[in-house]
Amino acid sequence: MTQAPLDTIYTADEAAERLKLTNRGVIKLGNDHGLCSRRGRDYLFSEADLLALWEVLREPPKQPRPKTVKVAPMGDFWKENFWRFAPSVAVDRREMAVLRFLSSQRAPRSRNQIKRAGPRTVESFLKQGFVVEGARDAQGDPMIVITDEGREQITKVDRWIKERAKHGKGAGGWDRQVIK
Repeated sequence: MTQAPLDTIYTADEAAERLKLTNRGVIKLGNDHGLCSRRGRDYLFSEADLLALWEVLREPPKQPRPKTVKVAPMGDFWKENFWRFAPSVAVDRREMAVLRFLSSQRAPRSRNQIKRAGPRTVESFLKQGFVVEGARDAQGDPMIVITDEGREQITKVDRWIKERAKHGKGAGGWDRQVIK
């Protein structure tokens, strides 16, 4: 049985100088990757150990960035949890009560005949298309009737109230009626 000749053996200082690293850095790399020998306090490195350490230090080739992770669209979250937030309508609670009152009336009404409806409310409703002007009263105020767009606002809020009720929540004041 013939033995292969032993490569050149380097101390930690010599190996560090050869690899252009610190003494401690070479020892740490050698220990981490099992590429050194130890006798007492001395660390020894063979030529093969240094070549292997050099391979450990090599930068891996650049790879293209991984594809971004696709996240579920937020629409699913909103569809499932819309009831947790205020209803998505163009009116507030007071205006909703006015629309509910108008939906229960057959004849046109003026703002004086509708509790909590001022000139700005009527003007806003006319501008948004929630009501139409039927005629004018004796004071010159418009007589208004609810439109399909106004009824649609009520339907959206009613659907929101129904969903909240399924989850044990109240209507939050959106179901109020104006009584005159």
